[in-house]
Amino acid sequence: DRCAVVSLQTLQPDMSMVAYELDSTYSIMTRVGLHCAPSAHKTLGTYPEGTIRFSFGPENTHHEVDLALHALAEITGSPYHL
Repeated sequence: DRCAVVSLQTLQPDMSMVAYELDSTYSIMTRVGLHCAPSAHKTLGTYPEGTIRFSFGPENTHHEVDLALHALAEITGSPYHL
């Protein structure tokens, strides 16, 4: 009965490019930026870059979350381990 929202920053490449690559290559849609909440991002220390936001719902599987993590690791060149 709950929905998970995961918001993160990448060091490289630019987060807008990461979000584009997630969508165009992996068919994973995200939101990128300040999400209409610049004051919240100032408090969190993520201003002015913002974050990439994944929104998982009750129909998403553990496998889909794992695929998103693997895609993110491939795009950013960061290691990913369970």
